[in-house]
Amino acid sequence: MKKIIALIFLSALALMLTGCAGNKYTYSYYDVFDTFSSITLYCEDVKEAKSVSDELHEELLRLNNLFDIYNNYEGVNNIKTINDNAGKAPVNVDEDIISLLSEGKNAYAETDGTVNIALGSVLEIWHKYRENALENEIYAVPSDEELKAASQHTDINSIVIDDINSTVYITDPEVSIDVGAIAKGYATDYARKFLKERGIGAGMVNLGGNLIVLNDENKKNFKTGITSPEGDGKYSDIIFLSNSSAVTSGSYQRYYEYNGKRYNHIIDGKTLYPAENNKSVTIVDESSLKGDIFSTALFILPYEDGKALAEKNNVEALWITSADEKYKTDNFGK
Repeated sequence: MKKIIALIFLSALALMLTGCAGNKYTYSYYDVFDTFSSITLYCEDVKEAKSVSDELHEELLRLNNLFDIYNNYEGVNNIKTINDNAGKAPVNVDEDIISLLSEGKNAYAETDGTVNIALGSVLEIWHKYRENALENEIYAVPSDEELKAASQHTDINSIVIDDINSTVYITDPEVSIDVGAIAKGYATDYARKFLKERGIGAGMVNLGGNLIVLNDENKKNFKTGITSPEGDGKYSDIIFLSNSSAVTSGSYQRYYEYNGKRYNHIIDGKTLYPAENNKSVTIVDESSLKGDIFSTALFILPYEDGKALAEKNNVEALWITSADEKYKTDNFGK
């Protein structure tokens, strides 16, 4: 995926595992999903830890290439391949792409259309303007006309998934898939499943801020701080994770400023402009994918609407609104 430096909003430095047996080994990478990632394992010896970490790293690289919307890879049909063939022909793809896009279509239904993997035509416009500002110091915002024209090609039903033949076809040649709201969550859940299958009893994966932990009954809780969106080095909250994930969406991660106004990377499909209701939303859930989906949806929505959606879907959330109000569900991070 196109290289973007992402801020790590869940502080790995604050992590602590209580009651843990075995030695702690941490391996860091910068080549997965264009962000910093780390794998922390509790193992009896370094040989086991290094072997498992290397295997997982290779799997994450594989998912990175499959889910890429910007780059081609020799011998790989990825999401860019699907987009390039929109309106032309179905593309035979790996089962992980089928699973990811199926989850994306489910996310559309679960969030009442707030999270839409078919919004790529609009997101690409904002991506171009943001890159121009950050890389070339050319500052501007898209016109309403440009955005409205692109929004005519964002129908989730134009993405046709054939589970039997493992193909994906976009019926509208101007529709583009963007999985930025779900890809890291899917990959993080995959990582935890991978570690469990390798017999790892305790560990953590931090994939660009998508944090997930695993531990058995003798290895109790990870403690972590959620970084304040103000960039002051303080924490918005302290939470404890046990076989669960924490994911944050925020306006302070990727943005540019123009005429004194900040334009973040999370786009509201209804207004076609960056969402402005919140500074950050953090979700704690067993699934990092669910955290990805609902941190994005609740970040976009006004607090009251987000609260209703969270209650409907049994989601534990923390909001920092644009008015600097802090809200959280009753069992958040406990």
